[in-house]
Amino acid sequence: MSALRAVPEPERNPSDPVLDLAPDAADPGVDTSAGLDPRTDPESLTLCALMWSTDSAAAVRVTDALVPADFAVPAYAELFTVLADLVTSGQPHDPASVAAVLHRAGGGQKDAPLRRALADVVTADTTGSSAAVHYADIVLSQSYRRSFHMTGQRLIQAAEQGPEDELFDYMVELGTAQRAAWKRLNTFRALGAHA
Repeated sequence: MSALRAVPEPERNPSDPVLDLAPDAADPGVDTSAGLDPRTDPESLTLCALMWSTDSAAAVRVTDALVPADFAVPAYAELFTVLADLVTSGQPHDPASVAAVLHRAGGGQKDAPLRRALADVVTADTTGSSAAVHYADIVLSQSYRRSFHMTGQRLIQAAEQGPEDELFDYMVELGTAQRAAWKRLNTFRALGAHA
């Protein structure tokens, strides 16, 4: 049985109690390259909700709060950049408009993963302005946690390779960046109470 599947298949061990919420590799409509199903991935759902949203204030709020680096999936970061540019310039930011931007940019074979990511995002099955804000909160939270992993790795590398007299200042610099990330997350959440 797969790790997250609730109902075991007959040919598999039915006594395995582990649930399988991972995408089924046999489903051609699901991109498993990143290991996440676009229908349950907050990054994909944020982009989907943004493209289908008709609430320009919510779209602006989300695109003002997020940055491409908040997305772990590089193709989603690129799609977010396109969406944010459309929202910022006051243009339609629906799936066809995003696809048109990609097409105008060349959209050759090198962009096949980006076009596939767009197809996955468009069909992620979420709509609504409040959904975009909700999923953006999750993306910010995940980005914040990932930043701690990166900070830890940087501290380890500095401890092993950095000049001793610069270690404390570097740690303070990294801590200041983490505090700014925490403040950014909380600012977005605080605006939610007033939006």
